[in-house]
Amino acid sequence: MNDEFTKKLCDAVNRAETVVISAHINADGDAVGSTLAMSAFVEALGKKPVVFIHFKGSKYDYILNKSRLFSGSRADLKPDVFIALDCGDRERLGDEGKALFEKSAVTFNIDHHISNTGYGNYNFVFPKASSTCELVYEIITRKPGFVLDKYTAECLYTGIITDTSTFKHSSTGARTMRIAADLIETGIDFTEIQAKMLYRHDLTASKVFAEAVLNARLEDKIAYTTLTLKEIRAHGAIFEQLDGIVEYCLNINGAVVSVFLYERGENQIRCSFRSTGLDVNKIASGFGGGGHVCAAGCTMDGISLDEALKLCLSALKTEAGKIK
Repeated sequence: MNDEFTKKLCDAVNRAETVVISAHINADGDAVGSTLAMSAFVEALGKKPVVFIHFKGSKYDYILNKSRLFSGSRADLKPDVFIALDCGDRERLGDEGKALFEKSAVTFNIDHHISNTGYGNYNFVFPKASSTCELVYEIITRKPGFVLDKYTAECLYTGIITDTSTFKHSSTGARTMRIAADLIETGIDFTEIQAKMLYRHDLTASKVFAEAVLNARLEDKIAYTTLTLKEIRAHGAIFEQLDGIVEYCLNINGAVVSVFLYERGENQIRCSFRSTGLDVNKIASGFGGGGHVCAAGCTMDGISLDEALKLCLSALKTEAGKIK
């Protein structure tokens, strides 16, 4: 399967004039890492890809060469190939990304979300994989003659440690660890990447994190916390600085599941779920979102923070009550 997909991808890229590569909006480490690794692979095939990554902040500057990112008019693009990465459905590509996807001659969908809708002409979707970066590794290393370089390894390692939280999640398998070892053998500074991605925080992020911890509660095996837009703005924080809060709550003694809700705008609530085995993808999907069994999210529109919390807790209590 891997060899066949790799061949189809390489053949399509070799025939193409314009290759667009993108991931879901509000990209995380796996989305950024897989997009940049795939762009390096396409460049190794002799083509200059058109790369779109939607995120804020400077967290990924160590791998993000901004000259790689397309800054022209998307309306003028006529893609021959579109490669979507770490994106469960075409809506998550954003309006402009979706428009480009739909007018592309050939589309590839590479992802590990269990909620993926299989929207590409060619789909490489494996929910048991630790990350999309793990899947990109499997694809590109199947290309005869391809040599994994240090830069591509840095991108892939970034995504793997992001989605496994440094190999802690249950999606981490023996294959994941072997891939990580292969990436480390290229000479990457893996401890520095871990520090940048998961451990270092500026003072603003630390303060808003502390606010969320102060708001935390534990009820019926559910750890939860919230942040209002006012609380976020009081610290001068941006949404991208809220990473790690929901994982922290999951580590509260007695919790089997955690949820973090915050206001993104007036009556727009972002919800992030984590669990130690409870299927939170099922819950997030019920609210129009999705993700993985142990990590998922959704956005609720036209609802207050308190109302969204009540809905989430009700759904979570129903499922958590099944766990003895």
